[in-house]
Amino acid sequence: MQGLRSSISLIALIATSASLSACVYENEPPRRLRDAPAETSSPPPVSGTTSSGGSSWPSDPGAVGNTSPMLVEVDTNQTMEAVGGDGVGVFVEYAAGGHWHVWWTCDTTRTAQTCDFAVSITAASGALSNIDATDLAGGLYSSSSPSRLETRSTTSVEIHGVRFDTDAGAVITVEAALGDLKDGSFLFFVQDEEVNGGFTGMLTNPLRFQGSSP
Repeated sequence: MQGLRSSISLIALIATSASLSACVYENEPPRRLRDAPAETSSPPPVSGTTSSGGSSWPSDPGAVGNTSPMLVEVDTNQTMEAVGGDGVGVFVEYAAGGHWHVWWTCDTTRTAQTCDFAVSITAASGALSNIDATDLAGGLYSSSSPSRLETRSTTSVEIHGVRFDTDAGAVITVEAALGDLKDGSFLFFVQDEEVNGGFTGMLTNPLRFQGSSP
């Protein structure tokens, strides 16, 4: 991966009761919104079901009522840090040249429960290549098409996730389900060197991502 990579700590941010902030974009080329939408809401307690509990894969991107997925810009070559077990989060990072890292954590240390995650990733153009599921140990992944990756894991104090490549500058859609809950409040990224930027509101889930530079 090219360029200087700095990291941002999320240790105090990702408790399940936390309020979230975000700079969000609409579906066309990224543009910041000037006004905040409705206030955030805290997600309900995490369920303790396992990945074998029979829940289905997340639906195709965009199939969430009448809400179109937002497009957010991710700082290129920026990383995040979090402690497994301290909070629920699904984190998206992008490095120059089309290198992605999507990873997630549970709040098992706080709740003594595990998290049943199902996370799907779809490229808007081109294929997902060089898939590395080393950090998905104990979980499952499959590809229904070259442009789509579906993962499932039961997560406790470990950090699960996948790495993959796309065309440089490509847009991806990430959809994350936590048991029966699919909520934008546990999606995280870095924008303008801040976690989720400075826009207060509810993110969509699924959520679309594009690096700030290819």
